[in-house]
Amino acid sequence: MKKYFGMRGFLIVALMMVLSLVFTANANASLTITPLLGLFEGRARYIDVNLINTSDKEQYYEVRWTFQKMQEDTGYYEAINASITEWDLTKHLVFTPKRVKLRPSEAQKIRLALRLVGEPPTAGDYRAHLEFVQTNRRETSDKPLEVDGKKAASLNVSMNVGFSIPIIYRVGESNVVPVIGDVTTKVNPNSGVIEAFVDVTKKESPYGILGNLQIFYGDVKIGEVRNGNMFAEITKRKFVVPLTAKNLSGGSLRIVYKHYDNNDNTIFAEKTVPIGQ
Repeated sequence: MKKYFGMRGFLIVALMMVLSLVFTANANASLTITPLLGLFEGRARYIDVNLINTSDKEQYYEVRWTFQKMQEDTGYYEAINASITEWDLTKHLVFTPKRVKLRPSEAQKIRLALRLVGEPPTAGDYRAHLEFVQTNRRETSDKPLEVDGKKAASLNVSMNVGFSIPIIYRVGESNVVPVIGDVTTKVNPNSGVIEAFVDVTKKESPYGILGNLQIFYGDVKIGEVRNGNMFAEITKRKFVVPLTAKNLSGGSLRIVYKHYDNNDNTIFAEKTVPIGQ
């Protein structure tokens, strides 16, 4: 039996180990990131992003830049290969550390610093996404393995489970005003949860809207989309908001589109809609 195990057997075992690591990495990925958005504006030149390992296992993360484009209407992200603007924000930002080891419940601060050379770019928002990629590695020594008297490559597996947040450099002051359009509700047939569908539009602009969308029934908040941004590249977005209310009978819904920082009470747009209309 041993004779026929050979290299094929080793590769099968290695593949099983890889698959095991894949499922383990996905199952154990648990990371709290605050804030969910980093904004450089005015004289701000530093931002701190905090990571907390909320799992019961030691975790490793690599920190790197990625570029993403927001899709019209859905608000979903599409990965792209380069900056969406000609002026590349990542060429003017440095951050440390680039690799993080977190024990259970341990926190780590990532500091970003804006380094401008020459004149700032024209008015508008410049964005990149800071990505935290979980890496689970099972590494052997540098000495090659011996399998049936033959050398085999060391197994070094890295599984990518990524989390990212937008980092924005805002030049000038935004004058974008969002408009809340149609608001409808219906019960999700799969979950049984009432969902609100809220259309929001804005004019074409080099600026985006960085906000949270909240829904109130009377004085009670029954739904919210955190990180409910509309970046510069889109002009409309349909928000789908699960509601905590078990039923909606009479009265009205109040939709509030406000500043992304809950410590800032700036309201960008507000609309009250009678239920059933």
